[in-house]
Amino acid sequence: MNPETLAKLRSFCIDEVAFEQLKQTLQAEIQPLEQEVEQAHLLVDQHKALFRAIARLREPLEVEPIFRATAIEVRQLLKSDRVGMFRFYPDSGCNDGEFVSEDVDSAFASAKAKKISDFCFGDQFAIHYQKGRVQAVADIYNAGLSDCHIKILSQFQVRANLIVPLLQGEKLWGLLCIHQCSAPRSWQQIEIEFVIQIANHLGVALKHAELLRSLRLEIDERQQAEQLSQTLNKGLQQAIQELKAVNKELEAFSYSVSHDLRAPLRSIDGFSQALLEDCAEQLDTVGQDYLRRIRLATQRMGHLIDDMLTLSRVTRSDMHVEAVDLSRLARSFCTDLQQTDPSRQVEFAIQSGLVAQGDPNLLQVVLENLLNNAWKFTSKHLQAKIEFGAIAQTNGTLAYFVRDDGTGFDMAYADKLFAPFQRLHASHEFPGNGVGLATVQRIVYRSGGRVWAEGALEKGATFYFTLEAEEVEV
Repeated sequence: MNPETLAKLRSFCIDEVAFEQLKQTLQAEIQPLEQEVEQAHLLVDQHKALFRAIARLREPLEVEPIFRATAIEVRQLLKSDRVGMFRFYPDSGCNDGEFVSEDVDSAFASAKAKKISDFCFGDQFAIHYQKGRVQAVADIYNAGLSDCHIKILSQFQVRANLIVPLLQGEKLWGLLCIHQCSAPRSWQQIEIEFVIQIANHLGVALKHAELLRSLRLEIDERQQAEQLSQTLNKGLQQAIQELKAVNKELEAFSYSVSHDLRAPLRSIDGFSQALLEDCAEQLDTVGQDYLRRIRLATQRMGHLIDDMLTLSRVTRSDMHVEAVDLSRLARSFCTDLQQTDPSRQVEFAIQSGLVAQGDPNLLQVVLENLLNNAWKFTSKHLQAKIEFGAIAQTNGTLAYFVRDDGTGFDMAYADKLFAPFQRLHASHEFPGNGVGLATVQRIVYRSGGRVWAEGALEKGATFYFTLEAEEVEV
């Protein structure tokens, strides 16, 4: 009460005793009001601090500036000696960590960046703080704390502390610590509630930081993927240009093969035949045999050229995809095979209703090559069986197959089956140039599928092929 007010009150009193009684009565009435006013001012300051904390969350700031500004403001408002944000190390089980931000009175040492280990905390107390536990200690030496806990606090000169959990979503990220180092301190409920609200808003900042980090990682990954895609696209464009150049060279080579090489072959064959016909009497049997061998060699080379051109056309021809009745194609070709040699006893088993998406001309070439192979390699058996069908694989893709019970092959040489001009049997045993399976493989690859074979010597062979891309397990 100010002196002027006291002087006016004294003038109304008849003596000093009455004045003292009046003053004591008024002070008893005014003191609670003054406390309420002080509490109201503190509450207003707290609300202002909370408003500033919320405003900071709306700014594009990192966690560290938010922590630093909040620590300064809270320490000033609570008139404490230290305010710090303690973070647990990831994967430490909440036993190890350090102060990552603080504001501390210059009279006391900094606690920042000093590793702290409390092997009891993770096992006994972390779960409680994760559920929102708050610790308010007026005097660490009279609060029943364990000796190891007191030892940790005393190294930072702590006498009283207020600890509130910092939660990142449902995860215990760390602790918001309010330290009084100069003397014990009883924490008011209004102060505890204020610190809890501050911790809640810092938890929002931590959650935002986590989302921002995830977003940045995603952006970085997308940028890397985009850069990789651009690099791949450049490489692809270059590969396309190189492929076009190779195709042009291949077309030129095919033209040269089909025209420039055929002409001298025809001449060699023709003149050899003329010699045999016109000069047979002047040649002995050895000379005639040599001419016949020349003719056979030129004819074989002509067949090789034809096969090379066929393989080239398969690679370069345009594809026209539509529904193709594979069962009908197989059945028709098997009928043609049987008519070429009606004396052979071959059982054909063609599965009905097999329709696939692909180029009809190319798929016809696939079936003709596979069925012709089966017909050829069963030719030394008195009775034979050739099958065409399909089975579902474990990944759901349909695999078509041609199976026979003929000569078969050794699986140790299976990698040579689809290489051009590679043969597993001598030409005098089974005719051919070793191009049919290479042609099948190229057509199947162009259709997006794959081809493989299984077999055993004198136990037949099965050739499988798919016509769609399959999922690859990684």
